[in-house]
Amino acid sequence: MTTTENKLIINGRITEISSVSQNENWQKQDFTIETLEQFSKLVNIHVWNDKIEQLSRCRIGDIVTCRINISSRKHDNRYYTEVTAWKVEVDFNSMRNEAPAENLKP
Repeated sequence: MTTTENKLIINGRITEISSVSQNENWQKQDFTIETLEQFSKLVNIHVWNDKIEQLSRCRIGDIVTCRINISSRKHDNRYYTEVTAWKVEVDFNSMRNEAPAENLKP
């Protein structure tokens, strides 16, 4: 995860995409990525309302770049942290670089 001028970015491979939860006033969809670090981590992220459209372009196995906000709230002396994506993009360059060599032969 990197931060530049208070902008948080996380990259990883999508491992799970949940179905959309909705109410009359909002929609929410969760997805999980596995970071591409040496010691990878699973991160559950969600998108709200119109950002669901960005996630609908993604598939399990896609490498994505997510611009995120992280927030925590305290309830009954416990903290709960949420990771919310405000932009989700498929990273085609990373996916191309990971293509197996046999697929690149003419």
